[in-house]
Amino acid sequence: MVIHQDASFRISSKSQWLHWLILSLLFISTIFIPFLVATAGQLYPDLNIVLTFSSATGFIWLMIVFEFGRHTVFVRLERDPFVVKKFLQRPERFPYSTITAHNEHMEVGKNGSFQVLTVYMTDSYFIVKSSDFQAYEQLRDHLCQYGEPVPFVKVVTLSERNRIRWLTGGLALLSIGNIVFGYVAYEPIDKNPAQLVSVIDTITQVRENRNKGKLTGVTISLHAFPDFSFLVSRKNYDVRLDGLKSAIASERPVQLLIRASDFRKKLARTEALTIGDKYINYKQILVFGVEQGNTVHLQTPEPVYETTYTNPTQRAFLFGILLLFCWTGWVYIDRHKVIGAN
Repeated sequence: MVIHQDASFRISSKSQWLHWLILSLLFISTIFIPFLVATAGQLYPDLNIVLTFSSATGFIWLMIVFEFGRHTVFVRLERDPFVVKKFLQRPERFPYSTITAHNEHMEVGKNGSFQVLTVYMTDSYFIVKSSDFQAYEQLRDHLCQYGEPVPFVKVVTLSERNRIRWLTGGLALLSIGNIVFGYVAYEPIDKNPAQLVSVIDTITQVRENRNKGKLTGVTISLHAFPDFSFLVSRKNYDVRLDGLKSAIASERPVQLLIRASDFRKKLARTEALTIGDKYINYKQILVFGVEQGNTVHLQTPEPVYETTYTNPTQRAFLFGILLLFCWTGWVYIDRHKVIGAN
């Protein structure tokens, strides 16, 4: 079918909003929230959270950038040339003479099967899905007049391949950075129990920490140290902490038992901070005993040891797997035929 006048085709508003919704949710969950958690109230950013989340979610962004960048959102058929716009890209004009081949095949998604038309050109390509365009048949009939029908071939443009290579390489460097950070922040194991000291001050706030409704600990804020959170963690005690918040009275003195090293480095600042002290949850100080008047008497039953902050071997293994995924992604892209490489 030949279109004798200009005709514009856009993806459905539902598809377009879905694209933006996915990107927005992904940005909030993988960048915005981790950034807030890593920096909120911290004198030093929590690099452990930043690096871990960046590497773990980088693959999601890599796939989204690759797939969404191939989605055609607008086609305008004119006498010559015609216009194609892909998601988050500028519109491009192509003469009909650049169309060399086309392929139509069926794919299956969550909402059932749909037709996919791939139009191959001398230096580019674009994909049209029947699930995105209401007038898919009209668009297909016009475009299929040019070029020859061919078997389906996975293709990328030279710029797309280079973009994915840069992103994959960056993700690999980020994974290597995670491994290096694990070794740099690691503190050698000290088999001797840590020295504990008491901190006495007035409580300004007490709050419970819960994960899926389960109490994981109680955080105490002190008047003299507003930049720090003193955590009574459930895993350090052999009793339940459910009634601890209600038992502790605010605006009254409390005695907390903490590591002497935390006191010297963070509270008194008489000893230099290590990399782990600075960049792994700097504001949090673990509490191993709580005493307030005659109502609260709590102390950990096990010996307390200095923290190592990281497990370098485990970290190297996990992020080594991510490096393997990076290599797999690189190979996957290289198996695509590159259009416009010459």
